[in-house]
Amino acid sequence: MPIFEAMKIALISDVHGNLVALQAVLKKADALSPDAIVCMGDLVGYGPQPNEVIDIIRQRNIPCVEGNHDAAITGRMPLGFFREPNQTLLKWTMDHLTEENTRYLKGLPLTWTSAGLRDAGYPGFEGVDDHLFMIVHASPDRPERWSYLNSAVLCRKALEHIPHTFCFVGHTHIPGVVANELGVFGMEPGFRYVVNPGAVGQSRDSDQRASFILLDTDAFTFTIHRVDYTIDRTLAAFDAQGFDMSTRKRLLHVNI
Repeated sequence: MPIFEAMKIALISDVHGNLVALQAVLKKADALSPDAIVCMGDLVGYGPQPNEVIDIIRQRNIPCVEGNHDAAITGRMPLGFFREPNQTLLKWTMDHLTEENTRYLKGLPLTWTSAGLRDAGYPGFEGVDDHLFMIVHASPDRPERWSYLNSAVLCRKALEHIPHTFCFVGHTHIPGVVANELGVFGMEPGFRYVVNPGAVGQSRDSDQRASFILLDTDAFTFTIHRVDYTIDRTLAAFDAQGFDMSTRKRLLHVNI
């Protein structure tokens, strides 16, 4: 088993233009004093404040990979793959993103690795092991295909394609951890794991709160954190797009 620098990493994903949720999650994450925060992509889509979300990720220098909604904005994924009303929101996003934020999305890689973040000089990753983790939005196997790792079987197959101890993913909007072998519950050394923190901006399980994970690579523990945020503030922020309230709730996947 590799020996690596112990780290506490806050994992976030699928912010989807939900500024209020992102602010709440980062406040909670900061209080836990992680060594670093990483993001599994999809900064835009579904939510009303994409510029503000990207501004925060950029200002805080949070490493991020490209999600399929990000790829729609940059033209690497056709808008026709997205259903309404999200397709209309993505078109609005394309028209309203600042040039700087559009360039930022175009520069997002499909994957990051622990070695890549270390060598790129991202703070918090000094001395990290080459094979500690891989970051991808959907799946490490053909990440540009945006496959969903929405079962334990698919997660285990995905781990066959990488040598890393942890594979951080998003895309499903549902938090969870799956080991590379059957019968492993929780987390323990000697195995490899897919870790999905769920969604900041649009949860799709029975809990409408924002979600993130704090991973301790020394203790081999993870904690799923659910964070309350003022959903009404996000709903109100849709005024610029002209959506009625029913459509706004569909986009956020909330029922209030």
